[in-house]
Amino acid sequence: MKSIELGNSTWQLHLLPEWGGRIAALRAGGLDLLLPITGDAFDPLDWPRAGAYPLMPYSNRLRDARLAFKGVEHRLPAHPAARPHTLHGVAHTRPWDVVSADAGQALIRCDYDGEHWPWAFRAEQVFVLAGEQLHITLRVTNLGDTPMPAGLGLHPYFQRHAGMRAEYRVGREWSIDAEYLATGDYEDALKTVQLVADDAAPVAHYQSRWDGELRLSYRQGSLLLQASPLLNHFVAFAPPGSAYLCLEPVSHVADAFNGPRTDWGESGTHELAPGQSLEATLSFTWQR
Repeated sequence: MKSIELGNSTWQLHLLPEWGGRIAALRAGGLDLLLPITGDAFDPLDWPRAGAYPLMPYSNRLRDARLAFKGVEHRLPAHPAARPHTLHGVAHTRPWDVVSADAGQALIRCDYDGEHWPWAFRAEQVFVLAGEQLHITLRVTNLGDTPMPAGLGLHPYFQRHAGMRAEYRVGREWSIDAEYLATGDYEDALKTVQLVADDAAPVAHYQSRWDGELRLSYRQGSLLLQASPLLNHFVAFAPPGSAYLCLEPVSHVADAFNGPRTDWGESGTHELAPGQSLEATLSFTWQR
């Protein structure tokens, strides 16, 4: 297993490209921001609930493992943990190649052409350390011969620390059914969401019209996460009593690709022509 270590006076970033392009650990000022991955074996269908991984070519679930696009219905393999649905695309289950890396930057890549997605595609992640900032760029490219739907995002497991608080603003809350799929119903209201790490209650939100800023406050400092406008959807999830909070900037709501084209602007579906890419950047700023 090949790992990559990036670091400067503020950041320590540990990557495991062969484990689905994952971030294994992320520290700022010596504080573990993500719950570190500590295992020595990787199961692509039962991955560690820790670190962070990319969501490409889509986030969350496709209902009944079905994708209807441009009049063609594609049947995809269901994920065992979400059966009968799919779960979180396929890029995070595959080994990634290291294109370049040094102490301050890394570019990793995964090319996929298989049963879990009807089009060949390329997934890329770029990590750059710049003083008190970490920049992560996510990119998915259609390598197929016909247009494809596409989305992306990041799935971090933020470690709960005593006194930690999360705050962000959204304008829409989507209703979720018992299988963690958006029902299509929603409530529009501009609101500030606050989550307290000391609260062990379960969390499950699908939200959009996010302003792109997430602030995490700790006793040792604060983390400001700023996302590209493309990532205007947000998922907050945590089982009861978990050691982590999943706070996920994403481009679309669950099962958006199966919605009518007239809804794509709000649900977040993007269409990529052959050779076209979808790209977003996340900037993390640590303030002592």
